[in-house]
Amino acid sequence: MTVQPALHRQHCSVAAPTQLWLDADGRLGSGDSAAAGGDGGSGAGTSEAGWFTGLLHGDTRMLCRAEVRVNGMAPEPASVEAEAGGVLRVRGLVRGIPGPTEDPAVELVQTWTVTPGVVRHALQVNTSFDALDVEIEVRLAADFTDMAAIRLSRFREPFAPFAADESALRWRHGARTLTVAAPGAVAAGERLLWRGTAGRGRSFEAEWQAVLADSEDAVVAARPPASRRPPAEPSGALGLLLDNSLDELAGLRLASRQLPDAPFLAAGAPWYFTLFGRDSLWAARLLLPLDAGLAGGTLRTLAAFQGTRNDPAAAEEPGKILHELRSKELVLESQGLRLPPIYYGAVDSTPLWLCLLGELGRAGTDDSTVRALLPNAARAAEWLLAAGNAGHAGNAVGANGGFLSYQDTTGHGLSNQGWKDSGDAMQFRNGRQADGPIALSEVQGYAYQAAVETAGLFDAYGEPGGQALRDFAEALKQAFRERFWLEDDGGLFPAMALDGHGDPLDVPGSNMGHLLGTGILDASESRLVADRLLSPELFSGYGVHTISRRAAGFWPFSYHCGSVWSHDTAIAIRGLLAEGFLAEARTLAEGLLKAAGSFDHRLPELFAGVPSDESARAIPYPASCHPQAWSSASAVVIAQAMGVGF
Repeated sequence: MTVQPALHRQHCSVAAPTQLWLDADGRLGSGDSAAAGGDGGSGAGTSEAGWFTGLLHGDTRMLCRAEVRVNGMAPEPASVEAEAGGVLRVRGLVRGIPGPTEDPAVELVQTWTVTPGVVRHALQVNTSFDALDVEIEVRLAADFTDMAAIRLSRFREPFAPFAADESALRWRHGARTLTVAAPGAVAAGERLLWRGTAGRGRSFEAEWQAVLADSEDAVVAARPPASRRPPAEPSGALGLLLDNSLDELAGLRLASRQLPDAPFLAAGAPWYFTLFGRDSLWAARLLLPLDAGLAGGTLRTLAAFQGTRNDPAAAEEPGKILHELRSKELVLESQGLRLPPIYYGAVDSTPLWLCLLGELGRAGTDDSTVRALLPNAARAAEWLLAAGNAGHAGNAVGANGGFLSYQDTTGHGLSNQGWKDSGDAMQFRNGRQADGPIALSEVQGYAYQAAVETAGLFDAYGEPGGQALRDFAEALKQAFRERFWLEDDGGLFPAMALDGHGDPLDVPGSNMGHLLGTGILDASESRLVADRLLSPELFSGYGVHTISRRAAGFWPFSYHCGSVWSHDTAIAIRGLLAEGFLAEARTLAEGLLKAAGSFDHRLPELFAGVPSDESARAIPYPASCHPQAWSSASAVVIAQAMGVGF
């Protein structure tokens, strides 16, 4: 099994669909160059460094190297600072230049500014010398490595530019183009070169910019956000988290080529920099108090790709909402995945779409969008009723009839199709993997809320179908109570899922937190869930473990079987608030806020499930993405739990 590149020490700046990734010291291109295949682009190399850097656009790394020298010497790293607006500022010292004292006498300040499709790199040499002759050199390389290959730590050999003159270098690979502009500074050997003088109080400055484009990409930059902030800005750690998170979210805004005026959030950087049904919907739901336009854009974009036919290869069904959108097939050999450009392999995207539409309707802020999407809602409701009443793929007489369930039938799709989608995510207390078709507990909660919300919408707009949805919801609620609840020495709890034989997975997991606020639980059941979530078995002190610490398969560095996911805990907080468990919600919120302090007041995709009584800081999960839309959006829920109004 190939280990994904580590990301937790990297510095990144995103302005969708463009990303900049630097190493821990603020360098671009010093650790992942290809080790083999020098044929100008067709070969693949493997990194031994365990991380990557680069300038990416869409699903492709374009620029793989921008190595800086001052008077022939690489600056020694001093600091890397992130600033609002897509800025990374890197400070370094050039210590090989002799001077009258032992103090460092030459400083290089690099300022990277990332905007959609354009990245500027400004260089400033400062010195304590009265006069210093300066030469700045930047060595460049472009490799056009696909994101899927980067995840496997396989990198192309660099390409030669197809055009070069004294003002620009130009690379092209298929529909992807990269232009580096530096008038008067382009030198032989894919270099930029500036010469001048600096002195005490007189800096020497230079700048170049990269322009990146992909005419075949499925997504484009969206308009700037119109979100509002709370009337009273919180201060301290909460204020820092909220400011950083809103800045990250602004950099994740995308739109589809079909609907460029309908914004949504890319799921996350670097691997998921596109539309994901589940992720984009949850992020929009968490942000609804701040940005109804984002909710409307997300709903409209997903509706444009709503399923129209039965296609097992794409997991497409009429009325179904997609899982992910890409410009081409995604192949991940290490996971046995081969997903078409539009892939529908998610059992939860459709009910989550209906939930968001219902919440937007109740908010009363975008009646025209809600009204326009009613035909899509009718088709999604038909899918919901068919999927719930019949089970998956005609499973009406099977063990999970009456519940929404999933099973990949292709052998190269996602084996698990809820938010915990890794292959080992669904397991029993003894570690045995569950067989499909699998019915997830949280999906039944989503389905219940979706049916009730949509019935209310249909009634409000004079559309038929409301009673059938209410009948479905009531039957689902009763069946859930009869089939999903278990008891262990900690008391009653809802199972994470039913396996293909109808057996409940006998281990508590964070999935139960998603049930709160959906309406599928009564008051006493909600109390049981709240108590279990905050028990030492599930609450690490920083957030909710994905699975019980007492499970045989628990491991704090497991992606879905022991780690803590920021959004997962935030969804539990949201549900606790909805159920009136204000103290419990605040406890979880304070845990996440403390964890964010370990990550420069930001929330990554996930972090290790090492409890707070074993470590005074939250421990990184090395391959965790950042920023991640639903993690950054979690700051809003944390703020709500701590008394901030929106």
